[in-house]
Amino acid sequence: MNEATIRLVINADDFGMTPEISRGIIRAHHDGCVTSTSVLGNCADLAGAKALLAEAPNLGVGVHLALVGGRPTSPPERVSSLIDGDGRLPAGPRDLFKLWMKGSIQRAHVETEIGNQIDRVIDAGLRPDHLDTHHHLGFVPVIGQAMEAAARRRGIPGIRSAVEQPTIAWLTEPRRGLEAGLLAGLSWLTRRKMGALRHGPQSWGFVESGQLDEVRILEIIGRLGPGVHELICHPAEAGTSSSEPDGPRYDRPQELRALTSAKVRGALQRQGIALCRWKDLF
Repeated sequence: MNEATIRLVINADDFGMTPEISRGIIRAHHDGCVTSTSVLGNCADLAGAKALLAEAPNLGVGVHLALVGGRPTSPPERVSSLIDGDGRLPAGPRDLFKLWMKGSIQRAHVETEIGNQIDRVIDAGLRPDHLDTHHHLGFVPVIGQAMEAAARRRGIPGIRSAVEQPTIAWLTEPRRGLEAGLLAGLSWLTRRKMGALRHGPQSWGFVESGQLDEVRILEIIGRLGPGVHELICHPAEAGTSSSEPDGPRYDRPQELRALTSAKVRGALQRQGIALCRWKDLF
């Protein structure tokens, strides 16, 4: 493929979190421009998630590793530095960051939980082509290194590890821009510590997480230059807007409408953007 070609993975996170989210992602693939999804590593109904994915054989699949929210997939004694007294993972990113800053998180426990989440997805009959993390915690060095080691052992080619360059949106929404800036710094540090595994495209949508609309997607499309990119999105069926721990309210149905918009599809076509999956990049 010509080096000047713009290739874009449009990846929907959180598959398997709820049936409404999973069905919304399938619709965004069939009726819109979503090319890839990431299955929540500790989702409760993995069999149900797999059944829905069977309806979309051309949809790329990865693992959305969860180190916050819900329960681990590993025995509690093997991940004790990641859980509280009730056996639950930290509620949100801030809780995990506090543990990391205090030096409380043991890398062996991170590796165990990440490995178990990947293996349960593989054992369910799915073949992941990439790894990413819930709330982008893979940019924390200890987690990023554990992800790469797990990916290398299992032959998974892609890891989300590159953040978009600063944009005007980082200034117009200072709180979210600050968070994106922190992620960018952690991304740079984590990539320096990672090995030689290829890490895939530059990812977009951090500042707009949960709030993508038609206008914002068109703006992002207009900023894409030659090379490979990923747009992160969170579509779902109506009635599933939600507040995430440590984050803004997610308007997932709004994202679904934007991702199935004729204007968005037209813009992608006019700019000659080649939509693809993670596995098509390697």
